[in-house]
Parts: sequence; structure tokens; C-alpha cells
Amino acid sequence: MKKRNVAVLLTLFLGLCLAAGCGQGGFGTKKQEMERTAAQGKEAEVGQSEGAQEKAEQEAAKGGGKEEYGTVTIQNGDRMLTFTEMPQKVFCCHLYAAENMVMLGLEDYIVGKNVPASEAEAPLEELAQAFSSIPEIERSHENVVALGTDLIIGQVSAFRETSWGSYGQFENEGIACLTITGTLVENETVEDVYTDIENLGKIFQVEDRADALVAQIREEIAKVQEAVADVPEDQRVRAFVLDTFTGNEIYTTSSGLESNLIELAGGKNVTAGLSDSRWFNTSVETLVAADPDVIILNDYGAQTIDEKLDFLNSNPALQGIRAVRNQNYLVIPLVSVMQDVRAADACRTFAEFFYPECFE
Repeated sequence: MKKRNVAVLLTLFLGLCLAAGCGQGGFGTKKQEMERTAAQGKEAEVGQSEGAQEKAEQEAAKGGGKEEYGTVTIQNGDRMLTFTEMPQKVFCCHLYAAENMVMLGLEDYIVGKNVPASEAEAPLEELAQAFSSIPEIERSHENVVALGTDLIIGQVSAFRETSWGSYGQFENEGIACLTITGTLVENETVEDVYTDIENLGKIFQVEDRADALVAQIREEIAKVQEAVADVPEDQRVRAFVLDTFTGNEIYTTSSGLESNLIELAGGKNVTAGLSDSRWFNTSVETLVAADPDVIILNDYGAQTIDEKLDFLNSNPALQGIRAVRNQNYLVIPLVSVMQDVRAADACRTFAEFFYPECFE
């Protein structure tokens, strides 16, 4: 850029000299004019070359230019996705989908995300600045299309006509649909989180970043497991997850990522395997019979934590169980146990609450 400015200044200076009638020894001869013109052309070529190089470097920093992208295929449940160009405008139906993108340095590709369901659905503190420039969009198919979206990422439940829109609706608009892996499998584990991160790495050609992020999460969980490894099997903390309640019914988890993270943290989910469904309704009697050491309260928009605590502390049938008697409650934002990079932190949160002595 500096050389281009020099060429411009030189041209202006020559013009002034000619206007002033510079004589011999100046810039007035034909030969000198020809040399001057050639020099200016060379400066312009250098400037254009530098500009092209700068543009190429910017494209490379974003993950590669269109011409060198090639073909990327992703197996996404029963669907096979094929990309011949890198998506440029991504919509994230959930916070955790957006966090995975941002953690991989792909925030500039995000054109929008969902509106938070509650205050508990906030981005990680270290990602807050990046999220400040991401628009929050009210849920509708039309809103996603209006953004010029070419890739939408969400849970399987997001791809319904009554939600953000069906696969068919989006594909008819030329919008690719990437479904979060954990919502496509029978029993979601942290391995499905790794798959989602790796898929993004392939699609945006940042495999090295994705591999490094997965390795970091694996290492952090391994450290947690090592810290609690010596806890005897018969002393493992027994945990019950209270998601929501309605009357005498409690919505809890039988399998899935939250249950998996409890187990990885050295605990036992007392309702594991009680239903074929990942989440299911059960009764207060089930909680009484389980008599857990800890009750985990999922924090999100459906009910407040105060409402859940009042349910536990005011129900006469629950006053004899250990967790209520000892007020042994752990509140965790639901987004922390969903399908994203928070898995390692959630695992450590569980373990430190279950076995604080192992982390002193």
C-alpha cells in the first residue's frame, strides 16, 4: 500500500513541475517522460500484486477460498450432507451450537442465533464479547430465510414446521441443515459432542482447531476422572436430576449427556435406565424410593429455581430423603449439560460438588 501512495505522490509532483515549466535538468524531456511512465506502471503493478496477495491471505485466514474448497461430506444421522462451497451465513438455533462455532474461531460466519429462553441461557463469560455482535432472532422459518442463511444448525426438534422449519422447507430454499448429533442417537454421550466439533472442523476446514478443542475437553475430563478414581464403588454419590415438576410428577433423565457427565464425574444417576426415553415423567414416590444423596436442579426457562426448591422443601413426602434433609442441592444451567464445549466444565462441577475432598 505504501508503494502505491508513493506512485500517486510522484505523479502529483511531476504534474506541478511540468506546470511550472521545469527546464533542462528537470523532467521535461521525452525520454524522461517515458521512463517516468514506465516507473509509474511498475509501481501500480506492485500495488495490485500486493492487494491480490492481501486478499488471498484474508480468504485463507477464513478457511480457504471458494476455488480450493473441494468437496466435504458429513454423515449426519440418516442424512448425508455434501458441501462444495464453504457456508458463509450460518444460523444457530441454540446457544450451544453457536458456542461451538465461536470456540473454533468461526463467529464471523454466524448471522444469527435464537433468543434466550431465560437469564440462565447466557454465553460463556470468555465468549461474551464475540456474542455481543451476533443478532438474536425470534423463532420463525421466514426470519432464518431473510438472513440469507446457507447453513442452519440445531437439535432434531428444531427441524419441524412448528419450530424453525422442516428439512424440506430449508432445502427447498437452498439452506443446508446440520443436526446436532446427540439428538439423533439413542443414548447421547460426550463422544457426540466431539463429533459435532469435528464436523464443524471439516465443513469450515479448520480441522486442526477442532482436533485441538476435542483433545482439550478429553484431557480435562480425564483429569476429573483421575481425581475421583479412588472413591470406593459403594461410596459413589447417588444423584437425582430434577428438570421440572407438575403436581406429583417429576421430569427427569434416564440417559443422555447429563446422565453421562454424572457418571464421568464419579456419580450415579439413580434414574438411569428407568425409561426407554431419554427424558421421562416419574412420580414423587420414585424420588422417595431412590433416596439420593444429591438433587441436581436444571436451571432454565420452564420454572424458576425458587419454585423447584419450594416444591422439594414443602412436600411432606420428601422431607425424609437425604438430599432434602441435608439441603444438598446443586443448581446447574441446562445449557451447561447440552451439546457443546461446556461438557468438561459441567463434569468438573459435578465432581467437585460430589467429592470436594478430591479437589483440595
